[in-house]
Amino acid sequence: MTRLSTLLFGGFCLLSAAGALAVEAQDASRVNLALGKPVTGSPICKPGEEASKAVNGKVESKTQDKFCTLQTPGWLRIDLGQVRRISGFTIKHAGAGNEPVAMNTRAFRLRVSPDGKTWKTVVDESSNTASITEHRIAPEQARYVELDVTKPTQTDDPAMRIYEVEVW
Repeated sequence: MTRLSTLLFGGFCLLSAAGALAVEAQDASRVNLALGKPVTGSPICKPGEEASKAVNGKVESKTQDKFCTLQTPGWLRIDLGQVRRISGFTIKHAGAGNEPVAMNTRAFRLRVSPDGKTWKTVVDESSNTASITEHRIAPEQARYVELDVTKPTQTDDPAMRIYEVEVW
């Protein structure tokens, strides 16, 4: 290798490593603002599937770590405790909890509000099939986040199953 090609190759390696570190730092700085926060939602399917399960940070058990409701449309509202800067969401649907992907939420909206009265829709999904969805938005100032589900599954199953809602 010539000295110039060695320098170019070394520079490329450094840039690649710096890029990987930047991505790692971005993910490390993503704090789940919803974790453990007060949450309310539609009536539950059965005891043990309360709305609080959607913000407990766990996706380990399909019988203990999900929020489930038979109400359509179903909803879940998270109180972040104070107005926070929000730039995105991660939703873990049924497949993330090892349930059939046919149970993944099909159609939903995410809305934000600084006061619980004035709401702005920031995500409007009508054809989701994924088990985990990530939604980056233009930064918003909000205290409340609401997930409204209009089509809870890929089929006619009426149960909405949400394993986790992360707000970042």
